Amino acid sequence: MLLDYFLYIIENELGFLVLLTAILIMFAWIITLTISLSRLKRKYKRMMKGDSKNLEQLLRDYMSSVDIATERVDVLSKDLIHLKEQTDRCIQKVNIIRYNAFSDTGSDLSYSIAMLDNYDNGVIITSIYGRNETVTYAKPIENGKSRYPLSVEEEMVLDRCLKTKR
Repeated sequence: MLLDYFLYIIENELGFLVLLTAILIMFAWIITLTISLSRLKRKYKRMMKGDSKNLEQLLRDYMSSVDIATERVDVLSKDLIHLKEQTDRCIQKVNIIRYNAFSDTGSDLSYSIAMLDNYDNGVIITSIYGRNETVTYAKPIENGKSRYPLSVEEEMVLDRCLKTKR
């Protein structure tokens, strides 16, 4: 039945032109598809970078490298937290004041220096210079306060140190 219809179309001049047009359209469509396929093949080869691996293996390798990178970032993050904890306990804030402790000495040879960490713990070191002797002593500081009485100069240096921004 279909063969008879096909023969009828070929015998008819108008039918022959319609059939020829359909064949040309299909031929153009095949050429278009062939060009698109070759472009896709080129893109695929570029993506695969010449490797003979398939896409699934390439994705597995990529995910494996992502997992390794994630593990490394986790280790670095833990190390960073550890370093931050250590540096918070290091001296972060320092202030010094020089002064003349006694009127009979020449210059500002006495001093008080405060050294604190980020938690405002540390020490104040004071050296008092006199003509006959020099005395040096230290007072511990915890949470920005001393359990020992502070001189005016020591209070000044501690206050300045506490106002220092990290």
